[in-house]
Amino acid sequence: MQHFVPGERELIEFLSEEIANEQKVHKSKSIPKELDGFQVKFDGSEVELTKQAGDETIEISFNVNHTVDTDDDQEAEVNPSMDKPELGDLKSKPNFEVDIKRGSKTLSFTCSFMPNAQDEQPEGGYRDVFGIDEVTFYEGKWSDKSYLVAGDVLDGYLYDLLMNYLDEKGISNEFVDKICELSTAYEHKLYVNFLENLQKFSAGK
Repeated sequence: MQHFVPGERELIEFLSEEIANEQKVHKSKSIPKELDGFQVKFDGSEVELTKQAGDETIEISFNVNHTVDTDDDQEAEVNPSMDKPELGDLKSKPNFEVDIKRGSKTLSFTCSFMPNAQDEQPEGGYRDVFGIDEVTFYEGKWSDKSYLVAGDVLDGYLYDLLMNYLDEKGISNEFVDKICELSTAYEHKLYVNFLENLQKFSAGK
């Protein structure tokens, strides 16, 4: 019979309860392999969505690490002794790359979720769920020598045109909301796997 020191025993007991609770939540979250015509592939913490549209290939990629935040946008210091937020409040909002490829040429966008995207919509309009951080155009493979333009220095009208361009390619506010749902479900699956592996390691299995 294996003997555990008090710290190990407490950790194993906590993990058993935590895994059971997390698995209940995980069962209610579906992880699609196809999203609005995009084929979805998973590789560890990385996710890639791909769609062929005529002579174009559209690829969206992101990493779920360090992407989980609560819906409460008020900044607060993290207290390790506090319980984590309610599961329903946790959202994964990754930065993501959009590559639109034609032959050897690629138009590439780096995008991120907008803060306060769920706030009341401004009068006379609506608030974008995401924004363009950077945009670049290159031929062949990406290189550090490739020129990047930051989204916040783009001409305002050009920025709006590029956002419309993305929308026409299927990268709309509604679709990006679905990316958030996909990322949240997949990140949670990885978290449950982490807890299970931690439990096995702590138990010496």
